[in-house]
Amino acid sequence: MDELDLRTQDISTQTPSGASGFLLQSNPELQKLFFSPTENENPKVNEAKIRRLYLQAASQQWYAPQRINFDQEITLDDESRRIWQKFITIFYTLEKMGLNVIQNMMVKAVRKYKSEEMAFYLSAQTFDEARHVFAIESYLRKLGAPPKYQWRYHVLGQAASVGAFRVENWLFSTLFSENFASAFIRRARQANIDPIGNELCKYLLVDESRHLHFLHIVLPDIMDRLSMFGKAYVKAAQYFIMKFSTSVLEAVEKEATHVGIDRVAMLEEVFENVEKAYEGFGVSRDFLWFPKINPSRVSPTHRILASELSH
Repeated sequence: MDELDLRTQDISTQTPSGASGFLLQSNPELQKLFFSPTENENPKVNEAKIRRLYLQAASQQWYAPQRINFDQEITLDDESRRIWQKFITIFYTLEKMGLNVIQNMMVKAVRKYKSEEMAFYLSAQTFDEARHVFAIESYLRKLGAPPKYQWRYHVLGQAASVGAFRVENWLFSTLFSENFASAFIRRARQANIDPIGNELCKYLLVDESRHLHFLHIVLPDIMDRLSMFGKAYVKAAQYFIMKFSTSVLEAVEKEATHVGIDRVAMLEEVFENVEKAYEGFGVSRDFLWFPKINPSRVSPTHRILASELSH
């Protein structure tokens, strides 16, 4: 048997042709065959849109050892390497937490919203999360840091998936966490810290964008069905998660600035995107309690140096 080919390939992130080419064909019979949702009684979400998103997810799977060239050298000074190891370890912890939570919550969500299409899609997203954890583990080893789950952040996973409205709370919490992850990944790529990290960020963003698309499909229907008590519960849980995240970022602001990531600008971006999402659900910014973003404690000189480092 031939050995597994792990050589890097230059593969586009666009929807591939061939087996997935039917997505681009204007063939009514094939569209009916592939796009028609499973027949269920009274599904509580838009199954047609979820099925299309599942087909997109299936066509966009990527394999880290082929897509990312881990043979590239990482050239960082000692302090930048220490900081980046710390941040990627936190990111690894959050991604692994997300994998554990989605495995626990998927069946509950499918049952509650009576949608087999959610089972298809969430299975694909679970594989996305597993791929992320695997790729980030490999990246940490390349950085010289053994992958280690940091239990101090475990409370976030618990807060996002417990209580009487655990499914709703999980999905709304995921809206924040996916926006947070997307903002971090974009800014990490803009900072151009190292070539392997840049490639990893490119492929992670493809998946994160799709995960947000799923939430924008299902959350409006979920919001419409939430009782006043349910909405209050979700608001309180979301405030805790946002406040915890804000406090963590504030504590590492100087280190973030050192590697070219602006803590204040990143949080403003996350909150703005979350606000826009809720407006799309038919509620205003006043629905959520956003924690205050404290002013930057980094000196102007340090910010200028960090900005130059990111370019």
